[in-house]
Formats: sequence, C-alpha cells, structure tokens
Amino acid sequence: MTRVLCLEGITGAGKTTQAEKINSLNTSKRKSCLVINEKTYEPFRSVIINWHNSGANQNFRREVVESIARARAETHARHFFPLIGKLDYLVFDRSFYTSGIYQADGELSMEEIIQINLQNGVIVPEEGLIFLCSPEIARQRIDQRRVKQSQYNLPSIHESVDEIKKRRELYLRLAETRPELYLIDTSEKNEEEVFEEVRRKFKL
Repeated sequence: MTRVLCLEGITGAGKTTQAEKINSLNTSKRKSCLVINEKTYEPFRSVIINWHNSGANQNFRREVVESIARARAETHARHFFPLIGKLDYLVFDRSFYTSGIYQADGELSMEEIIQINLQNGVIVPEEGLIFLCSPEIARQRIDQRRVKQSQYNLPSIHESVDEIKKRRELYLRLAETRPELYLIDTSEKNEEEVFEEVRRKFKL
C-alpha cells in the first residue's frame, strides 16, 4: 500500500530539506519512496513555464487556474497514478494546495481553486504538513538560496515580505479547514528538530 504525503508551506520554511530527509530515512529502511516536485514533470512543467513567460505573473483568471489544474491532473495521470500500489511512499514537495494559496491573487478564492484541482482528478494526499516561519526569516532564507542556481531551472517569483505574510495567513486558514494538514513552525528549530516532529507526525 502506498502512503501519499505532502509538504506545504511558505517559501523558505524548509519543505524541500525535510522532503530529502524523508527520502533518506525511507532509503535507509529499504522503503521505496519518490519525492515529487510537479514542476519537473510534463505537461505541468511547460504550462508553468509558459505562464511565467507570458508576463502575467499575478493574473490568475479562472481560465488560467483551470489550465494549470488540467495540466496537473494530466501529469498525475501520466506519471504518478501508475506508481500507487508499487511504491511505499509518494511525497509531494508542494501539491495542489499550493495553487490554492498562490493563485488566490485573482478572481477565485483559495477554496475555489482547490476544488477546481480536485474536480480535475488530482492525487489527494492522505496526510500533509504545512511548514511556516516568520516572513522575515523566510525572506532571509529565500535570499540566501537565490545565490545558488535553481535545482529546477525554472523562473521564480520574487516574494516581498508583505506577500509572504499574506500567503502565511492563507496557509493558517487552510489548516483550519483541512484536518489532514498539520502545522509546523520552523522559526526557532533546527533541521533535525523539525525532522523529529515530521517523523512523529507521519509515524515514519
């Protein structure tokens, strides 16, 4: 049986680091695990790149949201649904919840965007963690990371502290409405302390 997990949260809160630790732990236990960043798979990758290149970075009209959701669903159908039952773990480093947070700048609410993704047939994680930290800490971590080349070789959006604050509030609202999602504040914890909480919550 495949456990499907997701890691969510504001940029800079430590999602990818924890995803790598989950993968390493499972490997040490001889458990099969795939950490998924949807932006590295087609057709989701191309749709996101085209959206970035269109210059409409903050323009999330319904048709744009639906186009991204369709590409995500096709990506899931092509690459990830066939792995269910074959691997021990699928771990999403960001999932459709991210679209609910980041695309809510347009004409649709967070919940409407999430529902559009669900209606298109995406994989729904059984459990998830939302990583948060203070917007100021997140901004510092983002700046430190930007000096390195992006591991995904994709364009990125520059987020101001105010934008991070807004998305942090949306994640807090999301946690209130989604019992499968659990909050972890990484502001005053080192990576190992956070991972201990991850292990406990996911029972790894």
